[in-house]
Amino acid sequence: MKSSILKNIILIITFLIGFYGRSFLDSFFEISNSIQLNYLRLIYAYSWWIIPPVILLWLLFGYKNILRELKLDQNFEKGLLWAVIMVSPMMIGSFILGKFNSELTFIEFIKKTFCAGFFEEVFFRAFFFGQLFTRLKWGFIPAVILNAVAFASGHLYQGSTINETMGVFIVTLMGAAWFAWLFIEWKENIWLPIWLHILMNMSWVLFQVSDTALGGMSANIFRSITIAASIIISIILSKRKGGLRVNRRNLIINRN
Repeated sequence: MKSSILKNIILIITFLIGFYGRSFLDSFFEISNSIQLNYLRLIYAYSWWIIPPVILLWLLFGYKNILRELKLDQNFEKGLLWAVIMVSPMMIGSFILGKFNSELTFIEFIKKTFCAGFFEEVFFRAFFFGQLFTRLKWGFIPAVILNAVAFASGHLYQGSTINETMGVFIVTLMGAAWFAWLFIEWKENIWLPIWLHILMNMSWVLFQVSDTALGGMSANIFRSITIAASIIISIILSKRKGGLRVNRRNLIINRN
C-alpha cells in the first residue's frame, strides 16, 4: 500500500516538474528569453516534457524499456495510415473553408504540428495517463480527468476573454479524453493519437481556419466528422478483436 502511494506521488511530482519546471525556472533566470535561436528555444522547451519522464522510467524499468513504457515501440505505419483516413474529412474541410497561411514560417509550422502533436501525446497520454492507467491501475475516468484537466489548462493562453478561455478549456478537455480513449482502444499504440494530433493541427494552421482550438461552426462540422469517424472505426475494430478495452472493469479502478 505504501509502495503504491509512493509511486503515485513520484509520478505526479515528475509530471509537475515537466509541466511547470520551465516556467518556474524562467521566473528566476529567464532562460527561454536568453536563447536567441528559435530552434534551440524549441528544443529547450520540449526537453522539459521528455527528460523528467525518461529519467523516471529509466530508474523504474531500465533504459532498455523506456520506449516500451512510452509506447513508442508500437506499430508506426498502422498509426499513420489510420490517422490519415480519420483526419481526411477535416483536412478537406479546412482546405475548402480556409485560406492558405502564406505567412507561416517553417519553425512555427514544425512547432504547432509535429512538435505539439508528438510531445503532447507522449507526455500527457503515453507517460502520465498511460502510467496512471496501466501501471498504477487508476480507473479510466479518474486518470482521464486528471490528465485532461492538466492538458486543457496548458491551452488557456489561447483565450482572450473569459468566455473564449472557457470554450478553449472545454474543447481541449474533451480532446484529451478522446485521445486517451483512442490510445487505449488501439492497444496503447501512441502513434495513432500522435498522428491524429499532428494532422489535425496541420489542417488548422496551414489554412488559417482559426487562431484557437475553438474554431468556427463550419470548420467544427468537419472536425466533428473526423472525431465521429475515429470513434466509429475504433469501436468496430475493437469489437472484432474481442470487445472494447475501456469497459466497466476499468472505469473506476483498472481491474484488467
